[in-house]
Amino acid sequence: MSKVIQVLAQMASDSSLQNEQAVEALLTTAEINAEQSEAIINQDAISLERQLDICPDIFCVLFPAEDGEEPSENEEESDTAINF
Repeated sequence: MSKVIQVLAQMASDSSLQNEQAVEALLTTAEINAEQSEAIINQDAISLERQLDICPDIFCVLFPAEDGEEPSENEEESDTAINF
């Protein structure tokens, strides 16, 4: 998998790899399998994700904070006051 990522990173950073012939030349020298090369040439991200077993869906869940008891005035003063 890291070879595919290296190839994709090189394609993204090298402006000379913007035509199909240059991409095919890069893929023939890279050590990745034919299915992955074909997916890259066809710009088939879904096929490449399946071949690499990537889970592109990320879920985030936020839980609101529970309402707690408000501190009384004495507790607030004791937190801020410095006693020597």
